[in-house]
Amino acid sequence: MGGELGYDSGRVDAGFPPFGRELRAERQEWAVPQDVDGLLKALEKSRRLLVVIHDNPDPDALASACALQRLAEEKAGIRSRVCCEPIAGRAENRAMIRELRLNLLPVSRVNWDQWPLIALLDTQPGAGNNSLPPRRVPDIVIDHHPLRPKTRARFLDVRTGYGACATILAEHLRAASVAPSPALAAAMCYAISAETQDLVRPGAEADTRAYMQLYPLADKRMLGRILHPRRTHSYFATLARAMLCAFTYGNIIGCHLGDIPHPDSVGLIADLLLRHERMGWSIVTGAWQGSLYVSLRARSDRAHAGVVLARILRKIGRAGGHGTMAAGRVPLKSPEPGEQERLEKEIVLHLVHALHRRSEVTLRPLISPKELGGARNLSFTAEAESAPSTAHERTRRTKDQAPIIS
Repeated sequence: MGGELGYDSGRVDAGFPPFGRELRAERQEWAVPQDVDGLLKALEKSRRLLVVIHDNPDPDALASACALQRLAEEKAGIRSRVCCEPIAGRAENRAMIRELRLNLLPVSRVNWDQWPLIALLDTQPGAGNNSLPPRRVPDIVIDHHPLRPKTRARFLDVRTGYGACATILAEHLRAASVAPSPALAAAMCYAISAETQDLVRPGAEADTRAYMQLYPLADKRMLGRILHPRRTHSYFATLARAMLCAFTYGNIIGCHLGDIPHPDSVGLIADLLLRHERMGWSIVTGAWQGSLYVSLRARSDRAHAGVVLARILRKIGRAGGHGTMAAGRVPLKSPEPGEQERLEKEIVLHLVHALHRRSEVTLRPLISPKELGGARNLSFTAEAESAPSTAHERTRRTKDQAPIIS
């Protein structure tokens, strides 16, 4: 359809209840804060530490890992490595890895039996986004996401009221009288800023306090290089596709990106779309290496985005998150395009049904062909130089480029 996108109301699972009291009852505010003495005692187990962060790490995970490495080295003389399944994602993430000179240890090269001491940061066992073996119990877990029922560790520090895991590590560094290097301070500042959208997202005062303490110590030029990295061509291609395919329904905005260059693309676009002045939720999907990645964002700190997405994907995939941010992954069982399209529609239908209690959904394109006005595809310029087109051909080609939501 040119102006609207209708979804078959029959897609909604009759057994999928709208979120109400049962949502609030399921969500529990877990907080297991621990002091630095307990952390230092846990580090006494061995002189070799493996710091495991979630796969495709974000700035918060990277900065937290480096902070724990510095603490372990300064207070216990411990050598450590950072382990994850690295993916070349957002330009800011690549810039941080480059600036910190991080030598990430790929999961494929880890012999778990050779690491007697393991720390898990910014994630938890069984969360589905890390490569820790199911039977391996970590010695240390530090996280700011809701505590999972099966999470166990000798030292467990989970603070769901904090906006960033880096804030927790900043407090441990300060309590242990360990000053971060200028580079680490810059990385931690960026991590806290990115997780809280420049401290705008509602959250604990601890995030603001940690940022203000770290900023004077930070390498400002390095922070600038992380904040403003050079962008690849795929970044602009993804932006263009997102704008042309974006849809809205009430206070929900979203898009289906199709094949994406890396999983971070869905989070990048979800953050961007949520900036729309009339929107309270954004949802974005994209396919990468046999899985459909889903990113959900919300304006309100009480939106429980992590719980919402976990409920939506509970029968088809896995998800996690917290108040305003959530991410999930659904295995694509069939390479057929129809399977991916079916899942995309099902996810959006469940979100609309959960938030608005509607079973019949008609999505509208964010930008209509008419709103594009006189925008032209500049590729026609090169064609015109080699073989001038007639006015009729130019008009037909421009019309063919108009976005169609179907």
